[in-house]
Amino acid sequence: MTNSKADSEVTLSPSPPDNIDVWILAGQSNMEGVGELTDTLAPDPRVWSFTPAGEWEVAAEPLHRHWESFTTVHQELNRPGLPDDRRDLSNAELARLASRERLYGCGLGLAFGIDRATATGKPVGLLPCAHGGTTLEQWSFRHKGRGGASLYGAMLERVRRAGGNLCGMLWYQGESEGWSQESCVAYGERFAEWVGELRKDFGRPEFPVLTVQIGRTMLDTIDPLSWTKIRHVQAAFPNSVPFTAATSAVDLPLIDAIHINASGLRRLGRRLARIAGNMEKGFVAGPKLIDVCSGSEPPDRGLIRLQFSGVTGGWLPVDNIAGFDILTPEHVPHPVNHVINAFRDKSDPANILVRTNLPVEPGDILAYGNGLRPYCNAIDEADMPLSAFEVTL
Repeated sequence: MTNSKADSEVTLSPSPPDNIDVWILAGQSNMEGVGELTDTLAPDPRVWSFTPAGEWEVAAEPLHRHWESFTTVHQELNRPGLPDDRRDLSNAELARLASRERLYGCGLGLAFGIDRATATGKPVGLLPCAHGGTTLEQWSFRHKGRGGASLYGAMLERVRRAGGNLCGMLWYQGESEGWSQESCVAYGERFAEWVGELRKDFGRPEFPVLTVQIGRTMLDTIDPLSWTKIRHVQAAFPNSVPFTAATSAVDLPLIDAIHINASGLRRLGRRLARIAGNMEKGFVAGPKLIDVCSGSEPPDRGLIRLQFSGVTGGWLPVDNIAGFDILTPEHVPHPVNHVINAFRDKSDPANILVRTNLPVEPGDILAYGNGLRPYCNAIDEADMPLSAFEVTL
């Protein structure tokens, strides 16, 4: 029996442009993407993905398709969660089932790529390497000797095979460390060491790493102080780790108890694209608090003035900016002093005024985005958010 022409033909995967700018997508589930696949951006011929199977294609959601991966770590991490009737299926069979059944998996990468391609006039390549539920320890560079059986080693292998002009990394991780006081210990120091080793492996001491401050969660099993601590550590990365930048997800809508929905992820991708461009130009990557001044106003109210750099236009909304609280030095809600309103400073729209019902006392704390599920809405006119923070007054 002879093969037909259709049987004997080999379909070659397309080749990306030679001058493609490559970005790594790494971290856990909110980088992997759990947005609705019914609410995705259309593929753009300027944006490519180096698929988990190790081939270049024009990027289309979902980018992270773990059962197709040529590195084994992703299947090994997924197999324990399989239902009993699927445990004996091969990776190829599970990949086919996922292709037919998957409803969620939209991420931020495509929105990032489209905006970067528009800004630079160059094609963009995405390297999807994230995996849901993973800790910084699971991402440790100390496991790279295991090659594709480790997250770090698998990432290095994808970078090596993909080629192109490696421009930087998008990193969204930290939810796994925010559960308890024990898990969040020394997260900032450990991440700084991780970035340093990553740069050594790439031979790039100034390799850009763009990070995301974790968002909200509805899970009551999480310790609020630990979750908030991770946010603050992440906001401080650019101050302690050179050539990093951070934006926030604290204001974005959720699809479940801990994951950002598709529209929120598109906004986040565009935010990351904007800070990537700002870093290239030597600008402040996003809004940054540079001064706090507290005082009083009649009749016996408090007024706190927050001065920022890196704000595009002014703060929105103009009035009723939500997310601010007064805390005691013990980091609990103040028993008598509360925020009445926060609003854009008419004399300087890049500043915010916070009015309290009483003047603040030395040692009181002004917090934005405190706890597990704050309602926050402060953005500038380029949709760059105010990151969660706290400052002692």
